[in-house]
Amino acid sequence: MTQRERMVAGVGGIGFAVLTFAGFAAASSPGGTYSASDVADYMAKGHHTAVFIALVLGTLSVLGLILLLVGLRERVTEGTFLANVFATTSLVSITGFAVGWAGWLAAPLSHAYGGSTVIIDPKVAYVILQLGAVIFFGIGGTFLGLSLITLMIGSAQTLPTWLRWFSLIVGVLGLVSLAWIPFFPLLLWGLVIGIWLLASSRKTDTPAPQTT
Repeated sequence: MTQRERMVAGVGGIGFAVLTFAGFAAASSPGGTYSASDVADYMAKGHHTAVFIALVLGTLSVLGLILLLVGLRERVTEGTFLANVFATTSLVSITGFAVGWAGWLAAPLSHAYGGSTVIIDPKVAYVILQLGAVIFFGIGGTFLGLSLITLMIGSAQTLPTWLRWFSLIVGVLGLVSLAWIPFFPLLLWGLVIGIWLLASSRKTDTPAPQTT
C-alpha cells in the first residue's frame, strides 16, 4: 500500500466518521415514538436547508467509506475466500448507507422540491423515515460490522494486533447496529483507523501474500 493510498484511505475513514455524525446533527430527524408535531417540524419549509446540508454531508460520508474500504481491501490476503467476503460485505454496506440516507431524507426533500402543493401525511412521512433508518443501520451498519470482522481475521500480517482486535470488537457491536447506540462505535473505528493510516503513511507496505 503506497503512501498516497494510505493518505487517501485515512482521509476517507476520518471523513466517514465526522461527516456521518455531522449529517445526523444537520438532519435532526425525529426518532423513537411517533410524534406528529416532530414530523411536522422535520417537514417544515424552514428545515429544508438543513436537510439539503445533511444530504451533501451524507453523500460525502459514503464517498469517504468507499475510499477507506477500498484501501483496506489490500490488507486482506488477496485471492482468498476472506478477501471475497470482505469485498462483498463492504459493497453491501456502502449500498445500505447510500440508500439509507436517501430514504431518511426523501420525505422532506420531496416536499422541498415539490413545494407547498406536495402534502405528505405525517404518519406516511414517519414510515418512510423509519424505512431509511432500517436500511441505514440494519443493512449499512450490520454489513460494515461483518466487514470489520472479516478484516480482523484476514489481516494478521498487515495490521497491528491492537487495531485488529479493536476492529473485531467494533465489528461485533456493529452486528446490532439496528439498536442505534451500537452503531456509533463504527464511527469511532473509522476515525481511529483513519488517523492510524495517516500517521503511518510515511511507510510503504509490501503487498499482502497471495494464495492460489
